[in-house]
Amino acid sequence: MVEELGEQSERPLSITDQLTSEYNTVFNNKDLIEPDTIVDEDRIVGRDEQLNRVINIIKPALHGDQPEDMLLRGPSGTGKTLIAGTVATKAIKIGASRDVQMEFVEVNGKHKKSEHEAIHQITHAFERELDLEYTSKTGVSTSSRYDRLFDIVDEYLDFGIVILDELDLLVGDSRNKDEPPAFSDILYKLSRAKRIGKMDSSFTLIVTTNSPNSLMSGLNSRTDSTFNPTEVSFADYNANELREILSHRRDAFYEDALDDDVIPYVAAVAAQGEGDARFAIDLLREAGNIANRREMQTVHKSHVEEAKNQVEKNYVVDVIENVSFQKQVSLFAAAVVNLYGQTELGRSDYLTEMSAPATVAHTLYNWITDHENIEQRSKHSFLRWMRELDTYEVIELNRKGRGNEMGVFAEYIFHNLSAEAMVETLADKDKRFANVLEDEELLKSVVQTNLKNF
Repeated sequence: MVEELGEQSERPLSITDQLTSEYNTVFNNKDLIEPDTIVDEDRIVGRDEQLNRVINIIKPALHGDQPEDMLLRGPSGTGKTLIAGTVATKAIKIGASRDVQMEFVEVNGKHKKSEHEAIHQITHAFERELDLEYTSKTGVSTSSRYDRLFDIVDEYLDFGIVILDELDLLVGDSRNKDEPPAFSDILYKLSRAKRIGKMDSSFTLIVTTNSPNSLMSGLNSRTDSTFNPTEVSFADYNANELREILSHRRDAFYEDALDDDVIPYVAAVAAQGEGDARFAIDLLREAGNIANRREMQTVHKSHVEEAKNQVEKNYVVDVIENVSFQKQVSLFAAAVVNLYGQTELGRSDYLTEMSAPATVAHTLYNWITDHENIEQRSKHSFLRWMRELDTYEVIELNRKGRGNEMGVFAEYIFHNLSAEAMVETLADKDKRFANVLEDEELLKSVVQTNLKNF
């Protein structure tokens, strides 16, 4: 009888009991730890110089003058889009009090496949903000979409601000090398709309890019002559700046819910990567989520260490969902070389740490496609895909000399996102990648043999 009572007392709680039990959380106001939340609407931490420049460029619109177009350039997570959107929002509120009608919309080039799709989103966003009837995406020519956009701004606004985020990723059909990238045509048509008489009102274009060289070199001659933006540069955040950013969000947690070393550690981890504030905020939030799942009342450094792998995987998922399967295979091959080649002593002679030489990565691409009966494309295609992944800041493409007049080679460096996170995430996503990892010793042997022969 005693044993039966003991067994009953250890019985787990029912679903209902668990759902209705007391809820404990380390978060006091979780909204404060979202990357796009503005903690102080009149200041963005660590970006005073850039903020002042953007303000001074937008300010003429409040006095009826045409603001200059802008190119905000710098790595991901350095505040470009945040500052553009914050200043535009403030300007619109002040303009309304002065009878200057302004509105802004934003489109991200990474998630758009064509000029038509991007212009439809811009037009649709203005329709939504101005509470106008939506027009159809299908059955309407691209030129008609532009006309609709121009008519909206001309009829309802004095100034339309268009934020074109990561515009260099909007290339359109990259297979047609005779055509300029889609972003070139968009910039040409929007930047010259007023001067060719399409509208009496004006557009101000705010373009953000992680790769200014890719953007400006992709402009054809006519766009290059009409789009002349003022450039504002954004550098990576350092550890002190990241610590200040995170300290401003401490109120997202209850008092004493963060160990004293958590914010400095998160800032240091993010600074060692790419100085990305978005990554730092995501890392702190995920550490809090882990503490909650463990039903702990305090976030510890160990939670941050555990969160790092998950946040990296989330970033990889965001990347691979927007690239073709062949680019995923290429990325997997380079990541495998990095992951299983770190123990190869000979690599330290001239290879950068955490890198994969392009030639070896391509050899592994061929080996993987053979192993899983995947369509094998040319080396030229492989190298082109890897250059595009460099543009997306998934990897860093570097060129180095071997010394002793042995020539120059390309290597793929993994700084921001670890090769391990890429390999694990891709293997979770597709069984073919998981199959390649099943015989780990064989895979290591293939990688290291090719590195020795490199």
